[in-house]
Amino acid sequence: MKLSRLACCCALLLAAPLQANNDPFAELSSSVAEVNKSQAEIDKEYAQFVAERLAEYSLWRKAYLAEYDAYRAEVIAEWGEGLLSEPLVTVDYSDDKSTRTVVDLENNEATISVLVDQNTTPEQAAEQVKQAAAAVVAKTGSTLAEVVAEPGQLPNGKIAEAAVDYSEAAEKSAKKAVIEQARAQLQEIDKESEAVVAKMPGMRPEIAESVAVKQKEQLVEETKARLASLEATYDEAREKAASLTTKKVVEYRIQLPANGIGKRAAKYVGFAEAESERFDIPAALVMAIMHSESSFNPKAKSPIPAYGLMQIVPTTAGHDVNARIRQKNEPMKPAELYIAGVNVETGTAYLNILDKSYLKSITNEQSRLYCTIAAYNTGAGNVAKAFNPDGSRNIRKAAKLINRLTPQQVYDKLMADLPYDETKNYLKKVTSRISLYEQHSA
Repeated sequence: MKLSRLACCCALLLAAPLQANNDPFAELSSSVAEVNKSQAEIDKEYAQFVAERLAEYSLWRKAYLAEYDAYRAEVIAEWGEGLLSEPLVTVDYSDDKSTRTVVDLENNEATISVLVDQNTTPEQAAEQVKQAAAAVVAKTGSTLAEVVAEPGQLPNGKIAEAAVDYSEAAEKSAKKAVIEQARAQLQEIDKESEAVVAKMPGMRPEIAESVAVKQKEQLVEETKARLASLEATYDEAREKAASLTTKKVVEYRIQLPANGIGKRAAKYVGFAEAESERFDIPAALVMAIMHSESSFNPKAKSPIPAYGLMQIVPTTAGHDVNARIRQKNEPMKPAELYIAGVNVETGTAYLNILDKSYLKSITNEQSRLYCTIAAYNTGAGNVAKAFNPDGSRNIRKAAKLINRLTPQQVYDKLMADLPYDETKNYLKKVTSRISLYEQHSA
């Protein structure tokens, strides 16, 4: 018990800023005082440390959401719909927001839209949208340019007109996106607290969990405020639209090549194989995760936000990999995560951390693989919740139950009891795609 307490005190000391004190006797006295602290004092200090660490992430998240909401309000003012990028659907606007490009890799289609005056003739509108589409396809580095069959060549498409949509349905859709975003961020808070717990294994995990619960409650309150603000944005947009010359939307819809995902995947096989060997993770798993997370789009961005091929969140997986692999105690930067090689390195390293550290108590390799896939999406604590009868997030406790089950029973239990349907679907998709990439590499 004393050794455990000493280790925890040392961990807290190492986590604190270095003091400008070179007196070895003073340092020794300080260490002795730390060892003699009561358990209540240690718990209090630990709770404060966790709260400060999670507060840093909270500030980062608030700054991101403020920027996200402001940009979305500008989009709603022009287009009615508040469409923004999701992992498999990239949405780009021109600087003046008169042109919108939606590349939907899940449904293998793209739509380029322009805003024109209501009185523009169909012929003039068709010419404007074709010119806009041709410019986007010709733009080096645009997502659309990367996924069409012939670089720089605009495929034949279908033209349609629609109204700028300030309807209640559009508002409801935007609110649903905010709620989904908040739900995903609640899972990220779980991952953030798990990372803190993993750094200090001698401390009581329920302390970190109680701090995380407060963070979640705060996020829920902030989400309510964001929904109210979104409602006000739509009210204002409708009021302005009623007093201005109305516009309409002209769309140019194209089908993307059927073999596009195969071509995109081929670009990143080398990265997957190299990082697979380095981090002792199956290359087929890395490819299956890239497929499921981004459909091999290096510019993919989710509203959480997560970035790039393997959809890395800077403050969770990004920070964990920085701290453990790169010896840098800081979150990653979005610009780093848009670099394909860095992104695959980070995603594969995080799989290694899950497999070899967080979930190492699970002895069967196949059972651990299923749990690793689920944890990549929702965190190891939520995997533990699926097995612990008391709903505890303690993975060591869950591992004792998992180790009594066959791999198939573990998979079935995850599919039945994971807290989020999204994670169940994710586990199913990635597992089936592993077989696909194993066949191609055989």
